Amino acid sequence: MSEQVINVASSLAFIAALSALIWWLRSRANHWSSEDGTRCICQMTLALTGASPKWIEVRIVIDTKHAVVLCKSRGKRGRALHGSWNIIGVPHESHVGGNDSSIRTYALCRASDNDVLAMLRIPLHSRSVSVLDALLPR
Repeated sequence: MSEQVINVASSLAFIAALSALIWWLRSRANHWSSEDGTRCICQMTLALTGASPKWIEVRIVIDTKHAVVLCKSRGKRGRALHGSWNIIGVPHESHVGGNDSSIRTYALCRASDNDVLAMLRIPLHSRSVSVLDALLPR
């Protein structure tokens, strides 16, 4: 009888630990950055849409020669973010949502249409932060 109780308890503990690990991995933002900082995986959303921002994982290439950010993403939700974007500054705290000191947020506008705005968020420890900061208007 005690062996069965120990077996059930250890199985439940294993399932709980595995569930906690999966939850922790899904709650973290996925990020990768190249060594020179010109390519990375980060999160982006359209700005000023009236709804709460839905952050979408995107892959960006920072073109320092033309001072633009080229964006690609997977899935239907990210298709509106595809294309070339100019960095116009840092968004106001009221548009960002939470004030997380470990994340840097940038305001972007579409290169072909200045009325389409987006926000890009990237971890502060990323190598791409210095490359993006160099593109900020002075």
